[in-house]
Amino acid sequence: MKKENEEYFETLADPILNSPNYQILKTFIQHGQVTTYDHCVRVARTAFNLNRALHAGAEEKELVEACLLHDYYLYDWHHSGDHLHGYHHPFIAAENASRDFQADQLVQEAIRTHMWPLNIRRIPHSKTGWLLTLSDKICSLDETLLHR
Repeated sequence: MKKENEEYFETLADPILNSPNYQILKTFIQHGQVTTYDHCVRVARTAFNLNRALHAGAEEKELVEACLLHDYYLYDWHHSGDHLHGYHHPFIAAENASRDFQADQLVQEAIRTHMWPLNIRRIPHSKTGWLLTLSDKICSLDETLLHR
């Protein structure tokens, strides 16, 4: 990422990343050996870069916010989640994002739809939603296959 892009990304991300509640994500493993915190940051960086590279036109503040909060469900899904975690966690994360960060409806909807196509009925309808969904799949695949 170019220095000016990185600085702007950090400006957008820092209010969430520096929140005490968000720091809890460093204690949970997401995929392989990657924490939920690191996964969400990777997804946000990937989506931010894709948005710029593809000239997709998603609003960057909303995009970074949705990506950082897409797995903000605040539990270790390996031990505390139910067997349908993949279907349920987007709704929990969206609710938590609204409560703790006042996420708007566009951000919440992007979070709720990020598990498409696993949840076939929840199709992304915004540029933010599609970039989040794509970036989450890219990062999850990388983390699952290469970071074990």
